[in-house]
Amino acid sequence: MDKGMTLLQLQDVLGDRIKVTLRDDLTPEERQTENEQSVIITNLAKQMINNGDLILRTEKLAAQTKSLGNSVAMKLILGD
Repeated sequence: MDKGMTLLQLQDVLGDRIKVTLRDDLTPEERQTENEQSVIITNLAKQMINNGDLILRTEKLAAQTKSLGNSVAMKLILGD
C-alpha cells in the first residue's frame, strides 16, 4: 500500500518551489502559473503537516493511556 509522500520528500518539494519563486527569468504569465501551483502545494503541505501532527499527538496519547485502540482518532488514522 502506497503511504504517499514523506515529510522529507515534502520538504524537498517545498524547497524546489522556493527556488522557482526566486527565479528572475520568468515571464509574468509563467510567474502567475508558478505562483498558482505554489499556493496549491502550500495548502496541501499544510494539511499534510496537520495530519502528521494529529498522528503524533494520538500516538503520544495512546502510549500514555494504552486505551485509544477503539477511539475516533485511531479510526481516523487507521481506518475502519
